[in-house]
Amino acid sequence: MNKQPSSEGIERTTGWEETVTRFLESTPDYFLRHPELLAALVIPHPETGRAVSLVERQVRVLRDQNDTHTRQLHELIANARDNDQLAERLQRFALAVVDAAALDDLLDTAQDMLRQEFSLDGVAVRLTGNPRPACVRPEFVEANDATLDALQILLAERNGQPVCGVLPEVSIITNLFGPSADAIRSTAIIGLERRGLHGVLVLGSGDAQRFRPDMGTVYLARLGDLLMAGIARHLTAAVHAE
Repeated sequence: MNKQPSSEGIERTTGWEETVTRFLESTPDYFLRHPELLAALVIPHPETGRAVSLVERQVRVLRDQNDTHTRQLHELIANARDNDQLAERLQRFALAVVDAAALDDLLDTAQDMLRQEFSLDGVAVRLTGNPRPACVRPEFVEANDATLDALQILLAERNGQPVCGVLPEVSIITNLFGPSADAIRSTAIIGLERRGLHGVLVLGSGDAQRFRPDMGTVYLARLGDLLMAGIARHLTAAVHAE
């Protein structure tokens, strides 16, 4: 009949293991002074289960750690490269906003540039408030516009931060993107607000993973700020020119 180890025995073993562990941690040269123990100690291989020496296991652990560090380094390099490319796109977008000679030019150029520079399948702007442009533009809607109201509710739930990964209902997608609506699988909704105007910039992608709820939104917020600054500048200039 097998006897189960008592709780006292388990505690004694655990305490002894902790003592040995602390000793080895405080005496890293112990095995240098007792090399014969390295060959005698065996540990099961993590994959095959066969017994291997402590040295062989240590080599395996160090190799795995090196592989992990190498992978992390490659990820850091890739992220840095992506960030550099993103910064360049933001700079080109900012220059286009500044160079736009009129509101029509700004809105058309900005939306075309967003599609091209950021490989998007749809871009839409909806604004309301004052001042309003003298020209008729689909981007400017009434204060009670149902599409704008629905999108601003989503933004309010995130305290005004860009909302990613939430695909609005079909009628809203159709209203925003027209013929391109069927291709949209993920969206980023960015709030716009400045000098009495408020609205949204909505980016659409055919890639369902392009805009995800867990992604960073700093660059999206900057896109919205740049666009809104340009729009407000042209509208204010038009009011002063009247």
